[in-house]
Amino acid sequence: MPPKLFDTHTHFNFNAFKDDWEAVIERTLKEQVWLVNVGAEAKTSKRAVDIAEKYSEGVYAAVGLHPIHTYDDKFEDTSKGEKVEFITKAEELDKNFYADLISRSEKVVAVGEIGLDYFHIKKFPAPLNKKLKQKQAKIFDEMIKLAIAHQKPIIIHCRAEKDFDAYREILEILKGNTKVTGIVHCFQGSRKLLEEFLNRGFMIGYNGVITFTDEYDKLVQATPLDRIVLETDAPWLAPVPHRGKRNESLYVAEVAKKISGLKSLEYAEVASITTTNAQKIFGLI
Repeated sequence: MPPKLFDTHTHFNFNAFKDDWEAVIERTLKEQVWLVNVGAEAKTSKRAVDIAEKYSEGVYAAVGLHPIHTYDDKFEDTSKGEKVEFITKAEELDKNFYADLISRSEKVVAVGEIGLDYFHIKKFPAPLNKKLKQKQAKIFDEMIKLAIAHQKPIIIHCRAEKDFDAYREILEILKGNTKVTGIVHCFQGSRKLLEEFLNRGFMIGYNGVITFTDEYDKLVQATPLDRIVLETDAPWLAPVPHRGKRNESLYVAEVAKKISGLKSLEYAEVASITTTNAQKIFGLI
């Protein structure tokens, strides 16, 4: 049965769902919502593939090394209205490991999430900050080349420190990798940056953040519907009216409702077109 909605970015492979991921996925598929579990480092990438392989359709995986997993840190982030705490251990990129995951399973539909995160390293002294930025950029470029080699789209994570600096650096790196396309996850850039990513053939991912405030209304309105994909980033960023709860893929419907209101379109049209967009970018149709 074809999907009604498609959550292009969720994390049922994370510890927040370790006790009930099967039940959550069961009710998600029952409502005809398909999903991609997105990896952040080796262990969660492998787990995403392991979960995806348990289902004949509707559950897929992305594998990648998230920029915040390239160095040791204790994260305490309240910038988006909810408290997120976890510890990361630096992982060195093992391209063969990720290549093997991609080759092992047809359920791997993307490389990600990968990218740059300047927001979380702004607390470090300038020399270390610079070193970490260089490391992130090198790994991002190598993961892009892995995606190109395996003909997979990428899922870009980007958080800027100031004035959208990380977005601009990502665009510079993409200039040297013109054969890749994919999704800009949780896009929160400027209108000009939006146009640049659209011109490079990328889909734009919107999630519960657009329901928190009217700050992104004009950005969503400026994004053509045939270039939008829906996402949750579960377990975080639960959309209104579920804000403050553990997020899950079924709540992607609230993102579709918000977009339909902003664009003065029927909900069914937004659901249908964004689902088709997701299937196209992941090579599922």
